[in-house]
Amino acid sequence: MKRWISVTPVLLLLLVVGCVSLNIKVPVYDNDALNEIHYRNEELARELANITGVNTAFSPYRPALVSLYNDYKTGRYGKAFKEIVEVGNGEYADYSPGLEALLWLYRTDQDAARGVLADYSLDALLHAAWGDCTGEQWDEWHEVRPRIAAPELAVYFTAHALRYIPERADGKNYLQSASETLLVGGGDCEDFALLIVEALESGGFFARLFTVDIYNEEGERLYAHTVAGYRRDHQWYFIQGFDGECLAGDVTGPFDHAYGMAEYIAGSIGGVPLYYYIDTVFEFLEAYQPLNRGRN
Repeated sequence: MKRWISVTPVLLLLLVVGCVSLNIKVPVYDNDALNEIHYRNEELARELANITGVNTAFSPYRPALVSLYNDYKTGRYGKAFKEIVEVGNGEYADYSPGLEALLWLYRTDQDAARGVLADYSLDALLHAAWGDCTGEQWDEWHEVRPRIAAPELAVYFTAHALRYIPERADGKNYLQSASETLLVGGGDCEDFALLIVEALESGGFFARLFTVDIYNEEGERLYAHTVAGYRRDHQWYFIQGFDGECLAGDVTGPFDHAYGMAEYIAGSIGGVPLYYYIDTVFEFLEAYQPLNRGRN
């Protein structure tokens, strides 16, 4: 009995050392390919696991994950991978839309994915992976909203997925929700602006609906125009849906003051600003009917 007691601690020590030397890997994710990435790069695995459909036992992304990581670990595309992971991956983002786009591309066309990495630009990645933003991945607003929760992503989406639809000729304008704008594939200026503001707010941006009452030099009211405004580093920027006539659907700015932004918007349409309004989505919805600002 004494001999067994004296030997037991030695056996326990050997067992512990043996386990350490065997480097037993405890699964962290449901997807085995994701676990293999985790054992080598925990941060990348975590970013990939946040993407919808990746962290499941039978994920359709498994082959794409393997190929993506094999290219990642070569180091040839290090700068491109770094920029892609950071696209739209702000403090409040659910995941990195840039990395999701790259994974989509690896799933459908690995050669195209490597081509994008070799000569990286965000536009090239989105054109290759998103295209015209069609398909079941773009049907539900709760899925689309976090995917376009950064200015450059919202710009691409509105330019390629939506079209400008003028308000009704009888003046009975209807303010669409973001879901409705997605469903019908477009809207007028305030519909675009509301959709973009909701998306940017979900990414943590200070975003507001920015409306300018525009007059001509003779003091006659022309109309009002609404864009999605947001603040970054104490300066204003705005995005609007392109209507083929007014401002291009891109990020415009910076402006040091809101009035400077109002002057720019009015001037680009051939007028001058008389009033401007900065509304949250809730405030805009509340004010839309009572104020009847005559938005275009």
